[in-house]
Amino acid sequence: MDSIGIIGAMELEISLLLKNMSFDKEEKHAGFKFYLGKIFNTDVVVTCCNVGKVNAAACTQILIDKYNVKSIINTGIAGGIHSDVKVCDVVISSDVAHHDVRKEQMETLFPYRTSFKSDENLVKTAVCACEFIGVKDWNHHVGRIVSGECFVSDRGLKQKIVNEFSPHCVEMEGAAIGHVAHINNVPFVIIRSISDNADDSANETYNNYESVAAIQSANIVLNMIKLMKDM
Repeated sequence: MDSIGIIGAMELEISLLLKNMSFDKEEKHAGFKFYLGKIFNTDVVVTCCNVGKVNAAACTQILIDKYNVKSIINTGIAGGIHSDVKVCDVVISSDVAHHDVRKEQMETLFPYRTSFKSDENLVKTAVCACEFIGVKDWNHHVGRIVSGECFVSDRGLKQKIVNEFSPHCVEMEGAAIGHVAHINNVPFVIIRSISDNADDSANETYNNYESVAAIQSANIVLNMIKLMKDM
């Protein structure tokens, strides 16, 4: 199969994609559902990995092994970290990193790197998709996305992550997806719409913008597929 793999952590993050999809079949492996079909006449496998890096890594490996996808797009929401990134802005990954694993460990143990670089063509396509939408209410940014096994809602932890990694946003799956994609030589990109500022008010802001941000990120992925089809 020569499909695009699309991963969201929550059903909300893939609901718009499923609405625009013509289904061939649905399969289940290790508790994960995989939806096979077409979006804009392009073969896709859409899946929900659930929250957290371990879930994301396991789901990604199944997507690669079982469906032999040619590329992976991860869609979802995140907490803004960079001062230029506002709620409802979009961050496209230049690279991804684990903020809760020591850099020394990543450097000295397999796969011997502290971050994983996104595919340049997928990044360019994501940028074009944002520009194609042409909405003036939000900006798009290309920058580092970091992941860890916690929801960041504390200014102290946020500042620690900023000092160590200089990311644009923080979430809980992207680095695991990029890590697994990298060791399998599969191109990837992470798309994140900002639901909160990863600070002391994060829980309240997240609740207000979760749905808006999730739909916005999925809409960018839909436009990416349109552009990739025409290339």
